[in-house]
Amino acid sequence: MPTELTKPRRVELILRQIDALPTLPAVATRLLQLTADEESTAKQVVQLVEADPALTAKVLALCKSADKGVRHDVLTVERAVVLLGFSTIRNAVLSVQVYELFRPERRKAGPAGRGRRETDARQHPQAEPFDEDARRLDRSQLWVHALAVACLAEQVAKDARLPDLNADEAFVCGLLHDMGKLALDHVLPKSYAKVVELTDLNQANIAEFEKRVIGVDHHTAGKRVAEHWGLPHAMQDTCWLHGSPFDTLPNLPHRRLIGLVQLCDQIVRAQHLGYSGNHLVRQDADKLARKLELPPSAIDNAVARLHDAVEARSKALGLGDVPSKDLFLQSIQRANVALGRLNHALDLRSRTTAVQARVLDAINAFHAANQPDRSTQDVLDAIAASAIHLLGPGFTCLLHPGGTNHQGRDTWLIAQYDHDGNPIHAQVAEAPPHAPRIEQLDASGALSMDLMGLLPWVSDFLVAADDLRQVRLMPLSAGWGAVALLLHDRPATPTAQQLTPVTQTWGAALAAADRHEGARRLGEELADANAALAEAQDRLLHTESLTRLGEMAAGAAHEMNNPLAIISGRSQLLAHELPLGTKHQAAAASVAKEAHRLSDLITCLRMFADPPQAQRQPVDLLGLLDGVVKQTRQALQSRDQSTPIYLHVRDTESAFLLDPEMLRDAVTELIHNAVQANPTKAITVSAVVEPGRQNLLVKVIDDGDGMDGHTLDHALDPFFSNKPAGRRVGMGLPRAGQLAAAHGGRVDLRSELGHGTTATLVLPLEPAGESADAPDTPATPPPARQVA
Repeated sequence: MPTELTKPRRVELILRQIDALPTLPAVATRLLQLTADEESTAKQVVQLVEADPALTAKVLALCKSADKGVRHDVLTVERAVVLLGFSTIRNAVLSVQVYELFRPERRKAGPAGRGRRETDARQHPQAEPFDEDARRLDRSQLWVHALAVACLAEQVAKDARLPDLNADEAFVCGLLHDMGKLALDHVLPKSYAKVVELTDLNQANIAEFEKRVIGVDHHTAGKRVAEHWGLPHAMQDTCWLHGSPFDTLPNLPHRRLIGLVQLCDQIVRAQHLGYSGNHLVRQDADKLARKLELPPSAIDNAVARLHDAVEARSKALGLGDVPSKDLFLQSIQRANVALGRLNHALDLRSRTTAVQARVLDAINAFHAANQPDRSTQDVLDAIAASAIHLLGPGFTCLLHPGGTNHQGRDTWLIAQYDHDGNPIHAQVAEAPPHAPRIEQLDASGALSMDLMGLLPWVSDFLVAADDLRQVRLMPLSAGWGAVALLLHDRPATPTAQQLTPVTQTWGAALAAADRHEGARRLGEELADANAALAEAQDRLLHTESLTRLGEMAAGAAHEMNNPLAIISGRSQLLAHELPLGTKHQAAAASVAKEAHRLSDLITCLRMFADPPQAQRQPVDLLGLLDGVVKQTRQALQSRDQSTPIYLHVRDTESAFLLDPEMLRDAVTELIHNAVQANPTKAITVSAVVEPGRQNLLVKVIDDGDGMDGHTLDHALDPFFSNKPAGRRVGMGLPRAGQLAAAHGGRVDLRSELGHGTTATLVLPLEPAGESADAPDTPATPPPARQVA
């Protein structure tokens, strides 16, 4: 596969093809040499012309021109050379020979012409194959333009009578000034057809599009052809520099001649004679004439006789027979066409300007209503309202990627709006597997097949559209691609290209809202993570504290057990031996009692140092709890306390694998804690199996004093108590927590100051039916029971 040529390389190949154009015939080349040699004689020129019968006929026809003052037929070449002069003969021959090389009919000259073109294509791979249908350059009209410039330049040069302006040279330079267009059209017919098409469409200068499409303009091409043919420097520079502003031309001997061709080219284009491909006028003709020091009368006279001069010279040179009347009508027709194109361009620009103004107003209104902290849904609503205001009432729907669902599938938010821009339906839908990633869509191009493939998927959501076939998809883009799709059923006016600024504005606002919401969600997640981290740190600190306490308790218990045993034994012995009722006997009994309390405290401390292991066995939950309640009630009665305790057991099986001693102690501690809260009515003990999670929930509820925040935070800490002096040691709730932890559970507290406390013992269950040693459980659990 051939590689793409770089632009300089392509230009060089094109110029080489121009250099390979056919050379001038030998007659023209020899005539140029003779007329340039001061020692040449008229006899040599006559013999050269007479050697070519066709050229002889054309030279004799020149003598019939009225401006030569000849009233009778000139029958010899010698007489014609004397009358016309060397320069006129040379210029006539050049004109005829160049026309013969590039005449419009030359492509159809027969097999010889086709064979030469095929040979050129083989020798020059960059050359394009000839296609007559692709040719857009009207060569006949280009020759009319060139001949008109030549005739006008010749006549102005004659009437001006300036020493550096030769009428014959002016004619040939004017005739050949656009020779580069013919050369480019000859070498690259397809590309040049595109150049002509773009030039006419944009009403621009053909040289600009020659550079864009081909890489070289007709000025450079014309200069290379003139150099290739060995034409005089004045002709070479005219082909090269006639498109440059006169003030920028170098100080050449023929500078005024180049300026004259520029002036005549502008006047002929203004007269709409022929076709030049240049629709722009960069210099003022009157100012240019004054710079050239040309009298206005000479220009006016030449313009007045221009049509007749073109007809006469065309006949004399055999360049075509076009009556002056037809030329005049063609000029009028071309002027009307140019005027129509100008009006069409002005109308198109006016409509484009109106559309751009609407788009800018929509952008300004959207920005004015935009707030930096709006949510994504708010921005979507604003986009819909702006689109309806800009495009008019109709079906409006917005599709926006909304993240992923719990299955990891992409989801899109689909929002529909009524004709007034009010939301009527919004839904998060799962995108199909074949749906493209919206950020990869190109918002600048036409609708792709990927976009059109979305229509079947969203058709269920487009019930508000009158006709789904009229629905258009418009990507809303940000800097990295599309971020949403706008669906509407309005005609494609304004066009997608005209709407690009406002769609990019909508897309940027939506992307900013997405980023803002993402940052806000990230901040919330970060706050939750910080809270979880702080809670974990608190639990870790609490665990470390309990560990250190347990280590200390283990050491203290080891050191205190022996002395405490002696104190307890001796005090009990003294209390037994001393007479009852005496002061010393009461003191000994008190020492024994407090030693027992201290022993219980040491035992609790050892529980933190060496947590107990639950010895699970089948437990009759109802019977165990009933026993705990009765035992607690009896203890209260012995202390003259009459707080009612109620037991509710609901939806529980008859037996569970639990450690009965630990469960009894834990519930007892919770009930004692509730009694210490001074309940006003009663204490309720309930047991229920948590649905689905297989946890046993034993709740102890009181309506006593309740706990404040500080007390609730530290209620499970060892030795903490909110009671005044003489309080309990504060090990009841921590001990219950340790007993629950031995089962893999916990103690949850919920309390409100002045409204009581709910302490919940959460124990993961292992049903007795799963153990080989456990008794069979009944198929139907017993009904709820209440014990008072």
